[in-house]
Amino acid sequence: MANGPENARNGFFAKLKSAFSQTSQYTEHRLQESFLLQGGSIRVPYEDIPIEIEFGNDFRLLLYAEQSVHGNNLQEQPGFLLINPEHYFKEISGFLRLSKGDHLILGYEDELQQRIFKYPRNLAKRQLSIIHDGDALLFKDLDADKGTRLIPLLNEKERHRANRRRLANLQEIRRIFGGPIQLLPPEEALADLKAVNEILEKEPLRPRNERGMPGGVVELPKKMIPVILGDLHAQVDNLLTILSHNEFLEMMGDGKAAMVFLGDAVHSEMDGKLAEMESSLLIMDLIFRLKLWFPQQVFYVRGNHDSFSEEIGKDGVPQGLLWAKEVKRVRGEAYKKAMEHFYKLLPYVAVSKDYVACHAAPPKSKVTMDMLVNVHSYPSLMEELTCNRLYRPNRLAGYTKGDVKRFRSSLSLKPDAELFVGHTPLTRHDTLWHNVGGIDHHDVVFSGNFPWIGLFTSVAGHMIPIRYRSEPLLSVLNELQDSDD
Repeated sequence: MANGPENARNGFFAKLKSAFSQTSQYTEHRLQESFLLQGGSIRVPYEDIPIEIEFGNDFRLLLYAEQSVHGNNLQEQPGFLLINPEHYFKEISGFLRLSKGDHLILGYEDELQQRIFKYPRNLAKRQLSIIHDGDALLFKDLDADKGTRLIPLLNEKERHRANRRRLANLQEIRRIFGGPIQLLPPEEALADLKAVNEILEKEPLRPRNERGMPGGVVELPKKMIPVILGDLHAQVDNLLTILSHNEFLEMMGDGKAAMVFLGDAVHSEMDGKLAEMESSLLIMDLIFRLKLWFPQQVFYVRGNHDSFSEEIGKDGVPQGLLWAKEVKRVRGEAYKKAMEHFYKLLPYVAVSKDYVACHAAPPKSKVTMDMLVNVHSYPSLMEELTCNRLYRPNRLAGYTKGDVKRFRSSLSLKPDAELFVGHTPLTRHDTLWHNVGGIDHHDVVFSGNFPWIGLFTSVAGHMIPIRYRSEPLLSVLNELQDSDD
């Protein structure tokens, strides 16, 4: 008897086969001009993309190939992104990705699409079918009364608007860093770290603990759009990929968004790289520059690898000790002490009205906000927040659904408030997992894998997941010319 996953695969391929068995009804059509689908269907070759998809007379979506900043496809069979251009280039927005084999139905009945695209209410429940068959895109209008118009984007400047925006973002990152992204001289790096520590000692969004210092919780205003990143583990290109997309930099600059790192930015987990520490120094240099540029928009929550502890390691490699040794060798004893102080100053929890985030796990026992603020007085609580994992038959001390529920309650959050954690990727190559362990609104985000990089953000008041393909952008950024604009 076939197992469950095999049955699921058979069901998926049966549906896919059924969809593609009807492709003979799609007439090949080159989009040289606007084309009205009135209950009809056509097959459009890749070279005719990007196109605008018009529903009625006042609402359009843009479909374009997912490409690198150089304009090359990111995979052999191109994927396509569907966006609302009215919002995508002005604010933090979501998108839908169409990869080989995908069958997408656009329509008002899909709640995620409503949030991402801000559909007008008069849009049909099921308006348009799009299939990526591996050789072309197949379009079928599902509402003959209203019809759908496909409009080729012939203006060369508009065709490459998304890539031009990404290059502009890379130029801005270069400006923030102060030039090419490379290891800073020891004196300059120490000055940065001390300046970051001064900011952390005075952060206004963190309730004061019993010592009069910012406590273990950072409270983010509900109106501030969160951008929540999981463990990066020294993948500088992953961070650059995220920063090059969307309007994250723009909206942080306007004070409308906050980027929250869920710890563990250091210590590569790539095969053969476990003992390499230069990339850890580099990514922290970049994060510190971001914090100095956006002092109230960038926050770093402590993870278990944010330490020089001899207990930190992977596959027998003592990464904590190697990290301490490399920091001292490259930057000196003063920098190492300043980094230790940085770790002590970090919050352990980020919370808002609709979500809470920590590196690893909610506490297994009842806690109060006062305990979280004074987290340094509770070593076992610090350990849980940074090191524990979800309950499994071989992990009896792991947290459970009840612990998640109690944690929300202790923070006076609603039952549907999202809990975001990193620390425990479920697979080697993915990046986002929803309702993990059968626990609603409990999500894992891990941003240090390849090729996918994930994050969570808010669109139209709802948290949504976003995946990007990792690109080797460090060399691209470093080849750009400095600009004062």
